[in-house]
Amino acid sequence: MIKALVFDVDDTLIKYGKQYVEESAIEAINLAKEKRITIIVATGRGYKFLHQDVKDRVKADYYITVNGTCINASDGTTIECYPLSKETTDKLLEICYERDYSFGFKFDDSLQVYVDYPYFISYYCRGAIKKETIDDNSKTRDYHLTHMLPLGCFIYSPEKEAMKLEEQFNDLQFFQGYLHGCECIRNDVNKGKTLKKLVDFLGLSLKDCIAFGDADNDKELLKMCGIGICMGNGSESLKQVSDYVTTDIEDDGIYNALKHYDVI
Repeated sequence: MIKALVFDVDDTLIKYGKQYVEESAIEAINLAKEKRITIIVATGRGYKFLHQDVKDRVKADYYITVNGTCINASDGTTIECYPLSKETTDKLLEICYERDYSFGFKFDDSLQVYVDYPYFISYYCRGAIKKETIDDNSKTRDYHLTHMLPLGCFIYSPEKEAMKLEEQFNDLQFFQGYLHGCECIRNDVNKGKTLKKLVDFLGLSLKDCIAFGDADNDKELLKMCGIGICMGNGSESLKQVSDYVTTDIEDDGIYNALKHYDVI
């Protein structure tokens, strides 16, 4: 019996570049809620950067954010985080300063840009993210000292050369980002592992969960759940590890999949 539904956001609930969840997905989620099924959102975004429509209409019971490095309650309150170590943070700072990379640290409550704020937002905000939501910490560069250690780092470098930094860190994993950006988090963290911790806390089982995703950073999430569903617009490699490939996001993908499995 399905007891929880887990949804990625970009290109799963919301078409990239848009602001609103697909209407058929909202209908399906509301039908699932009537059956007392727990709704979980699992995204690479921090809670602050989630589309307002996700918060207002999906109204998930829990949010797994920043690619699994943070768990948030329904109101955004931080429940648990998995930050970088001080040693790794200091090493990233040293390398990025030395090479003059434009970069920002992701925290549970914000994205703090440490080098070249105008350049960073000129690329990072080309999608649906507003520049007003990103903080300029380039003068003091101290948020990792006054708030908490960062959950991850987003770096802009020529020809994505920062991707090669993975060779210098045995505790980080790097992902290619939009345009020439890349992102890193702890290599012992992903959406799937964090979901396991959350469902254990809730007294549920992963086999009673259905997960939806579209990108390669959803692989562990889909593989660990009882049913892993790839959107029709998803990557070919994700389709290969999923249990079911539904229709595209704009062709009622979520609704059709939940109908297929008799969840709604």
